[in-house]
Amino acid sequence: MGAQRIIEFDTWRPGYGGAVVNVFIAGTTTKANLFIDEALTTAAANPQVLEYMTANSLAYGKFTVPLYTASAYYLDINSTDQTGVQRPFLTNLVGEDASAATVRATGGSADFALNDFVARGVFVADYGDFLPTSNPSASTATNTATLTSAIGVAAANGGGEVMLPDGTYAISQITLSAGVRLAGQGRGVTILQSQTAAHVATLSGDGAGLTRLTLDGVDLQVGSVGLYAKAVDETVLEDVEIKRFETGAHFKGGRRAAWRNLRIDNCATGAKLYGDNDASGGANGDEFRHNDWTGGRVSNCTTTGLDLAYVDMRCWHNAIRDVGFEDNTGTALKIDGARWTTLEGCWLSGNTTPLAVNDGADTDAAADNTVVGLFLNGGLMSGGAATLTGTCESVVFSGVQISGVDFTLTLPGNPILLEDCTEDSAVTISGDGTKFTRIMRINEGAPSGLTTDATATKAWSVELEPGQVGYLDARVIGNQRNGTGKAAYHRVAKVHRPGSTLGYDNQTANFTVGDVLTGSVSGATARIIADSDSGAAGTLTLRDIVGDFVNNETITDGAGGSATANGTLAAQNVTILQADTLGADYESVAGWGVVFAANGSEIEMQVTGAASTTIEWLVDVKATLS
Repeated sequence: MGAQRIIEFDTWRPGYGGAVVNVFIAGTTTKANLFIDEALTTAAANPQVLEYMTANSLAYGKFTVPLYTASAYYLDINSTDQTGVQRPFLTNLVGEDASAATVRATGGSADFALNDFVARGVFVADYGDFLPTSNPSASTATNTATLTSAIGVAAANGGGEVMLPDGTYAISQITLSAGVRLAGQGRGVTILQSQTAAHVATLSGDGAGLTRLTLDGVDLQVGSVGLYAKAVDETVLEDVEIKRFETGAHFKGGRRAAWRNLRIDNCATGAKLYGDNDASGGANGDEFRHNDWTGGRVSNCTTTGLDLAYVDMRCWHNAIRDVGFEDNTGTALKIDGARWTTLEGCWLSGNTTPLAVNDGADTDAAADNTVVGLFLNGGLMSGGAATLTGTCESVVFSGVQISGVDFTLTLPGNPILLEDCTEDSAVTISGDGTKFTRIMRINEGAPSGLTTDATATKAWSVELEPGQVGYLDARVIGNQRNGTGKAAYHRVAKVHRPGSTLGYDNQTANFTVGDVLTGSVSGATARIIADSDSGAAGTLTLRDIVGDFVNNETITDGAGGSATANGTLAAQNVTILQADTLGADYESVAGWGVVFAANGSEIEMQVTGAASTTIEWLVDVKATLS
């Protein structure tokens, strides 16, 4: 307990002049230790004789100096009068019996037994020595034994947190039972280090996990795995960093995990999240499914950052949100036969291979080991060489910012859809680039405006890239401002902008339609969709154009075709393949109308009113382009 001041005779009290005051420990006749300073370093006499003062025929008494004690006390005055007991405020419970005490949280309405409340957490230091690496007496074996004992107590309680202090602690191997979580003081504040060439932390029961700590393998021991689990569900990782292991985390199955702000850094393989029925050790694995990882980063891994894989069981319906993949010299994100994977708001930057998609290795014809459903929603992909191989069914990039990525498509079984994505001029495509399909649904809109008299007004437009085909669907309404006229229309159109053309001469080898053409000086690229070859000279028709070809540069394709550019690209204008009216137009004023019109590289919708009318119009339009 702390010091408390004896206040009864701090001021003059009538009737006690010269009184003798004994200070006894509460409940005893033992004199308390008295001091004249709050630090309890300078002793005072017990009993005390009060100072004496007379006023109005009364004798007043008080202490000559302030008095302090560390005990609960009562006063005995002249062996006649006694005060009640005064107890110091509690600052800790050392040496106190608080087993019957109850506590109530601020703002709460229920009381809890203090003993039950304290038992909810297990403090590792209560179960033996747990010393940081800075302490010369620190022992890896002792730390591990102490931590294992504390984990056992939490497990016997049915689960709970094993609380760890700040600092760096060396351990070897630990196993966390169901519901048991190690809880440090913060990522990078509490650090568990292990140089064991095996599984360091094993989650052996549902609900086990780590919070607020760093798990450090120090020197990437061969065979080391930072965190391991097999067929364990609802695991918890929160504000955790795993670093410097050969494999940061290896899960052989598991469902409904909730991971928040998990960072994996500087491993050979950051995380293996597998559907794996491995039956070794007397227990089977499981599917890896319906798990959620939100926030964090995977960085500086040399082989693979994150590997989501079908080994011999399904790996599917997993979501990764707002996780960064940065500076991995291996493959940042590897999808091996995993299905229905969602990446939302993730960023992949500075990686040698940001993304590698392929079917799983299992050869069982009935296996669900083909990639079906990979959705990258938002975020960005910058730099590196991405590869897409195998089935690639329902692989969709939606609203992703893509810059400087070299895509290689090796016979994907289905188109790869880029929906509302942006691509800079440094993006390249090789292999079966025809499987890249682009749709810009951001061209949907509902513009409005005014048209006066019989003048056609541009109501909406979209620019088509060379070689693009589009389907337009527009609903238009008009409402007269200077009269009661009104109208409603439904128009559709199929449009096309032919590929740009580039003449060539001095041909030394024929070009191959479908290959990517590259300019030796400009670095421009484009896909060849037609070749009018007259021998040494001819004309190429191109789409997916990135950059500007220059006159007289050597142009080559992936199959060895070569010639000299004769001039520069000649852009082609949009053409309307077909335009239709769906249903009957409604017009209450003759002369109103809407049409699609080709205007250079753009397709536009025009609204026309009748003479002497002013109409306000609204266009609801959807453009699907590929």
